[in-house]
Amino acid sequence: MLFPTQMILNITIIFIAVALIVGVTLGSIALFKIAHALKLRNQMLHQVSRAYLNCTKNNNQLEICNIGQIPLTIDKITSAEKFSLSQTIMAPNQGYFFQINANKKLSITVDYHDQLNHYTEKFEL
Repeated sequence: MLFPTQMILNITIIFIAVALIVGVTLGSIALFKIAHALKLRNQMLHQVSRAYLNCTKNNNQLEICNIGQIPLTIDKITSAEKFSLSQTIMAPNQGYFFQINANKKLSITVDYHDQLNHYTEKFEL
């Protein structure tokens, strides 16, 4: 093989090796960015579609309402008052009203879950 031919072949091999390294590096960076974007998307979807429980006190009434976008199941309610909502399924925007004593402070702890996660909320009313 002649020297100029060998020189062109070596330069071509170096060029191909550099192009391969750059291609693999750029591909890896793109895959990491895609994985990060998917993780953020899943977190946002989880926040939007999770179950949210809200308790409000109006005069002599306590309202327990599901303000989330999916149904939830109440596992347990811990309070000085007695509420009969254990193992109750609440649809989105569904609420229950209870008569309570308006003069005392009320502390309520509610354990509930949706299809994926369990939650505990504390309300000081």
